[in-house]
Amino acid sequence: MAMAKLRERRQLRLSVPASPPPFPHLDHPFAALPSTPPGSPVLAELEMLSVVGRGAGGTVYRARHRRTGAALAVKEMRDDGAALREAGAHLRVAAAAPDHPSVVRLHGVCVGHPVAGNRFVYLVLEYLPEGSLSDVLVRGALPEPAIAGVARCVLRGLSHLHRLGVAHGDVKPSNLLVGHRGEIKIADFGASRVVTGRDEAHHQSPGTWAYMSPEKLHPEGFGGGGGADFSGDVWSLGVVLLECHAGRFPLVAAGERPDWPALVLAVCFAAAPEVPVAASPEFGGFVRRCLEKDWRRRATVEELLGHPFVAGKPSRCERQNEWRTTFQDKTGQVNTSIYGEE
Repeated sequence: MAMAKLRERRQLRLSVPASPPPFPHLDHPFAALPSTPPGSPVLAELEMLSVVGRGAGGTVYRARHRRTGAALAVKEMRDDGAALREAGAHLRVAAAAPDHPSVVRLHGVCVGHPVAGNRFVYLVLEYLPEGSLSDVLVRGALPEPAIAGVARCVLRGLSHLHRLGVAHGDVKPSNLLVGHRGEIKIADFGASRVVTGRDEAHHQSPGTWAYMSPEKLHPEGFGGGGGADFSGDVWSLGVVLLECHAGRFPLVAAGERPDWPALVLAVCFAAAPEVPVAASPEFGGFVRRCLEKDWRRRATVEELLGHPFVAGKPSRCERQNEWRTTFQDKTGQVNTSIYGEE
């Protein structure tokens, strides 16, 4: 029964139409958020404009700050253990680096008044109007320099999280949002876990099956532990990068649905995922290190940051010509972003 419920789980997206230009950080109404206490009047300062995503973890709204007109994203969650864990992970990350360039910024956490006997927790978050990497991939595969930029951004974000003891647990295209300059930012800590070294996996949201590592899909066969939590993020990144290269989900055949039996077979019992023949040796080597089935042999985030696929600096020609990925946003306008450009 639990597996059936997980299979039916809807995935949360934070993809929204265009918004007003971003405001300076110093003028932000929630700049000092980590000290904002629960129950503060933050919600009264916000006007909820539209629903931009619904999922098992909650509902995401596009909102406007009444005084400044600033655009924000607000995630509403039922006040339970899962909501508190997600808020706690966000606060842990924000306290260390509120403006990390590869993690969606948290501006506020507050608790609303009970409604029909239910109490809700609200996360006030950075609003990124360009949508997610999932929206970009609807347009097709990405060139390798763009994929390297995606990898670099995600690795920097994961490095920050892992140093804080936070395993994200759900790295996938719809949780990788596109910033105003085309940079990629990690979002949605609904499946995250603070790794303490003890076996505390109970009550943890399972993440998304399609991007789960072998040790998560079949823990009896592949083992586990705190290190496996961090390594699971690396596996998920490898699957995402293969998807960027192929333009479709890569672990099952084209047109095949990635349901539970197909995923367990492909991830746990089949040979390692194949790298496209047309891929460069650098891309192939990078992805193979991400997709080692034994998590103890899988590359760490820090190792991957030094890999030639992401460590090399692109030339000016590469930045101007190869890194540009054109895609159409939800307003019908054509946007051109440079992923990972410094």
